[in-house]
Amino acid sequence: MLDPSYVVEGLLVTLQIWVGALVLSIILAVPVAVLRRSENALLKFLGALWVGLARGIPPVAWLIIIYFGLSLGIISEVPVIAAIVGLGIVNSAYVGDSIRAGLDAVPRGQWEAASAVSLSRFESMRRVILPQAIPIMIASTAAYSITLLKNTAIASIIGANEMVFYAYNAVQIGAPAVGSFVIIGLVYLAFTVPVGFLARWIDAKASKGVAV
Repeated sequence: MLDPSYVVEGLLVTLQIWVGALVLSIILAVPVAVLRRSENALLKFLGALWVGLARGIPPVAWLIIIYFGLSLGIISEVPVIAAIVGLGIVNSAYVGDSIRAGLDAVPRGQWEAASAVSLSRFESMRRVILPQAIPIMIASTAAYSITLLKNTAIASIIGANEMVFYAYNAVQIGAPAVGSFVIIGLVYLAFTVPVGFLARWIDAKASKGVAV
């Protein structure tokens, strides 16, 4: 039987990868969104190139490239850090598009109205545009975070000792395969279901124009 202590230890590593990759993806997504919304053709191309590479290369390939194929010091030596970087890169494309979509969803007239009352572009963004765009961004980012959480399972391929890693090792020494992975699946559900409900709740509030 899968040792509960291993489940807990693996869960802590899974959450570490999830949170780390989510934070990194948000940090990377901001410049990606700026590039994608730029009126400069070169900058727009660079943003599209980042998104294309992040989405086009499978997450597992990113992890293998970073961990085995690059010489990046500690990033390429510690599986958990390599997983955070790889999954953060992949998720940044989706979060970047959610930021861009949130900004694009605000009617152009809001910019014009802010300009009419003498607000600078920065003030217009801070006081008028972002309050309307952020609920949309949060809803879609929360939805993407569910996929990110499930993708942490592939970190076992580079030796990150998350939940799937421990379940696989337990099966190798005699634990029942179905039972072990059902337990891991239930632990994932315990996190993905609430986050899914949260994403839908935020989306419903944003659709009705209610502050979250």
